[in-house]
Amino acid sequence: MFTALKFFDAYSLRARVFPALLAGLPTLAFPFVVVPWKGLGLSNVIVTIMSLVLLYAFADLARRTGLRVEKKLGTRSTLHFWHRSDATLPNSVKDLYRDYIAIQLKRPAPTADDELLDPASADDFYAGAGFWLRDQTRNVKTFNILFDDLVSYGFRRNLLGLKYIAVAANFVVAAASGAMIYFMPEYFLYVPAITEKLCVVLLVVVLHSLYMLFAVGPEAVREASDTYGKQLIISCGNLMKPIRTPRPKSAKE
Repeated sequence: MFTALKFFDAYSLRARVFPALLAGLPTLAFPFVVVPWKGLGLSNVIVTIMSLVLLYAFADLARRTGLRVEKKLGTRSTLHFWHRSDATLPNSVKDLYRDYIAIQLKRPAPTADDELLDPASADDFYAGAGFWLRDQTRNVKTFNILFDDLVSYGFRRNLLGLKYIAVAANFVVAAASGAMIYFMPEYFLYVPAITEKLCVVLLVVVLHSLYMLFAVGPEAVREASDTYGKQLIISCGNLMKPIRTPRPKSAKE
């Protein structure tokens, strides 16, 4: 399975695959506990292909459920940080950034009166600013802090999207493990230390369910969204720096 991870880019791996793996940890572990894989004789190529397909499916599921969470919570679009009434970032700095964005978008920046009397129009400008900034800050090396904040937001959002799917899957795994321990079909008697392994699975299911129910929630997503939104605005400062061209060498040099 770890070989398949190299097929994902940095964002997909950390913000989509990792939440999917974390959310499905007991479910993914269960087959490895109860199935004697050595006896199946699967080649490394087949295992790699299966792992890649499963990881891609889980990552896609994480993204789709995460986007539904984003739409429900209204996160990532942190337009309020641009408003003069919001004191999170200094207004003196936001004024500079606002004027800079206005030049790039070729439209006038909202005034203080615009934000009060026509907030929809002001938010439309700030939404355009967000789209422009995201497009200009795709260089991960230059904007590494922004990228890390985006990954953190994507991870929390997608994990929240998988929350109740993970809990439901845990219930199925717990029921199956309990039934196997109680009835113990003859086939599984040949799996070494099967009872002890199933008990470990049950413990992991309980701890994992507690984590998903109490540690994964909307507040963590909103916090990551705000952090990313602030950093996106701050990235204007880096974009406003003049590009230094190499000084031509003189004849003496």
